[in-house]
Amino acid sequence: MLNRILAPLIAILYPIPKIDLLPVIYVLMGITDISKICLIAVIIFFQILVVVRDEALNLQPELILSVRSLGAGRRALFRYVYFPASLPAVLTALQVPIGTAVAVLFIAEQSLTQYGLGYYIVVETYQVLLFPQMYAGILGMSLLGVMLYFAVHVLEQKVRRHRGDDGKT
Repeated sequence: MLNRILAPLIAILYPIPKIDLLPVIYVLMGITDISKICLIAVIIFFQILVVVRDEALNLQPELILSVRSLGAGRRALFRYVYFPASLPAVLTALQVPIGTAVAVLFIAEQSLTQYGLGYYIVVETYQVLLFPQMYAGILGMSLLGVMLYFAVHVLEQKVRRHRGDDGKT
């Protein structure tokens, strides 16, 4: 039922480029690290939401009916069925937008700030033709993305092992 209500809203909001909200977020929250985190969260939220929603919609109806027959309400269904069944999809969905998140961080840091890797790469190195330092900054930002990706990957593997799922289907 919730999907019937939210699906049209998601369909309208998902394709909107959320990076366009950068000036609005800066106006509402100020030019802070929190505003950058908020922008990244807004952007990757919809990418994760769509994957998790589709995973939840693909749960076997028999599983849900069997838990309901034991007297489970909505909260119990979420806690014992939807959340555990969707957790691997959530972690997989987190891996996908990591590159997007780092790219958004780069864009946010080169506008209206005076610190961060994005600022360093564009303002302190590229604009003054310090190319070796620029490449070091790019490498640093790339390593950030790789480390985040593998951190989520390791967490996903731990969840799969805990569930007894080796990930080979």
